[in-house]
Amino acid sequence: MNRVLHFCSLTLLFALVACAGDDPSPSPGGGGTGGSGAEFPAAGPASVVREDTDAFVYFFPADLDAETIRPALVWFNGASGYQEDFNYNGLLESVASWGFIVIGGKSPGMNPEESDERSALLRRNEDPADVLFGQVDVARIALAGHSLGGFQTTESSSQYRVAVAIQGAGTPTSSEAAPTLFMTSEGDEVVPSSIVITAFERAADDAWLAVHVSADHNDPRTDGGVYREPLTAFLCWRLYDDDNGASWFVGDDCVLCNDADWGYETR
Repeated sequence: MNRVLHFCSLTLLFALVACAGDDPSPSPGGGGTGGSGAEFPAAGPASVVREDTDAFVYFFPADLDAETIRPALVWFNGASGYQEDFNYNGLLESVASWGFIVIGGKSPGMNPEESDERSALLRRNEDPADVLFGQVDVARIALAGHSLGGFQTTESSSQYRVAVAIQGAGTPTSSEAAPTLFMTSEGDEVVPSSIVITAFERAADDAWLAVHVSADHNDPRTDGGVYREPLTAFLCWRLYDDDNGASWFVGDDCVLCNDADWGYETR
């Protein structure tokens, strides 16, 4: 029987190591300044391998083994698509370093159907000659995206364990949409926060809403910006059942509940 290697449970160790150092600066990406939750630094406990095809980019932990399965993330780009010098690779590599197998598209504009990315990932998972053979926990795959990718995420999430829509969200095409974290910003002048808030209010399943006070629309590009840490915490919570991740979202003393840079609510 395959086991799930609980990378996210190492967040407490990371926090203790950080406290023992001399540098008091916050972790990259913002967040983690309020409440009692552990921080999720940009570099997690796993070394990461990157693999490219013409259509996709993959990031996954370097220490794969035949006995371990890992949750996965399917990522949708914003409308500007994938460009060599303007993409989400820093964010996706960071997520992978917390024990996730990640796939993102390389389309220059509109993302392909979500099934294209999901199917490509699952084909690798089923190919005995592939390094990802038997590595994906198919019951724990998340879908996430930014801007246009956020709209596509909320429209296509029914086949996923959870979803994350960042600075863009629409109406699900199915009443069986996944539980979804909606993230937006009062400083977004491209997709007003009101659009994402309306989508949150119409969510078909459990939903969480995090509104940043100032991040601009391109903040998630490259390294994830202020959205990286809550995204990682949410994935660790919902896909690894991680208490440190849950502490960002659950309870009166949750991280997002007490961070002055964020407004937060659930439904």
